[in-house]
Amino acid sequence: MMAKIVLEGVTKIFDGTVRAADNINLEIADGQVVSLLGPSGCGKTTTMRLIAGFEEPTAGRIYIDGKEVTSWPPQRRNISMVFQFPVVYDTMTIYENMAVPLRVMKFGEDKIRKIVEEASARFDIDAAMWDKKAKKLSISERQRLSLAHAFALERNVYILDEPFSNIDPKSRIRLAKYVRDIQEKMGHTIIFVTHSQSEALTLSHKIAVMKDGKVLQYGTPEDIYSRPVNTFVGWFLGNPGMNFINCLSRQKSGGLVLDAGSFIPSDKIPSVYTPKVRAEQEVILGIRPEDVSITREEKPGFIPCLCRFTEPIGSRLLLNMELGADIRINVKVPTEFRVNVGDKAYVHFPENRVMLFDRSTGQAL
Repeated sequence: MMAKIVLEGVTKIFDGTVRAADNINLEIADGQVVSLLGPSGCGKTTTMRLIAGFEEPTAGRIYIDGKEVTSWPPQRRNISMVFQFPVVYDTMTIYENMAVPLRVMKFGEDKIRKIVEEASARFDIDAAMWDKKAKKLSISERQRLSLAHAFALERNVYILDEPFSNIDPKSRIRLAKYVRDIQEKMGHTIIFVTHSQSEALTLSHKIAVMKDGKVLQYGTPEDIYSRPVNTFVGWFLGNPGMNFINCLSRQKSGGLVLDAGSFIPSDKIPSVYTPKVRAEQEVILGIRPEDVSITREEKPGFIPCLCRFTEPIGSRLLLNMELGADIRINVKVPTEFRVNVGDKAYVHFPENRVMLFDRSTGQAL
């Protein structure tokens, strides 16, 4: 069972003034994992609650599987949910935690056992553990039980609300793999609410980046990472986010160059932006840390800089480089690239990796 979800102009206003969801238009295709991603207070939880039926929109419509469900209560929407804090019955065994809700739904015991067996197998819960009391489980085991319970029956939609945020990194990766494997096998429609960009980028077919109750950008992880629609999206995605340098476009030798004041970051406007930029326009140059070229030897077109600090990030090394006039950028390099604090180096911004944004609005040009 799968379902397409459509939000049309959905708005939710609290206390007459707080727009927790602001004119959201979103289409989630059958069998896709879509992440609602953004910082605390961006509206992702309110949007999730609107889809689930825990809140009714102030304006707009919600459709699930082609039916308008805007005013339907949660139980009519056939949705299964997993929350940030695992919902389990401490005094019951693992088996009973999964069986009791099925008994309420009037399933026979043979059917219940089969459902519990299948759900347990999906999340590597050995039958030998069924008699273990839930209160003895670790936080990651409790969340695994919650996930097994949530995916025990076929639902229209599965909503996961920050399910891994309170779990240690190793268990988080393991649980995320369970969810990914089940989705690939069963083709479930899943809405994943998270503030973690790594989880969203890893699990999602599409990501809705949210801020101030609005969906700023909705697309594939690759599109959002490579072509952010504004500086917020560029900064929010990435570890660290996109570098930004304030520039002025000015005429030089019959063309436009980008001038950062104390240096020229680009001796010509990238060709894709030529029709969009005029002389004396204030713009922001954006480039990902991994896209910056860096060398220890002076080269034509490369900008001199000083290393201010270094930091290992996984298999890469993060360099913070000062280009002058208090302008600093982050550069990601292989760990074998040797540079120490105080060392001089030279950086270059490849034309096909540069993005330009309007300085007054922050929007991509």
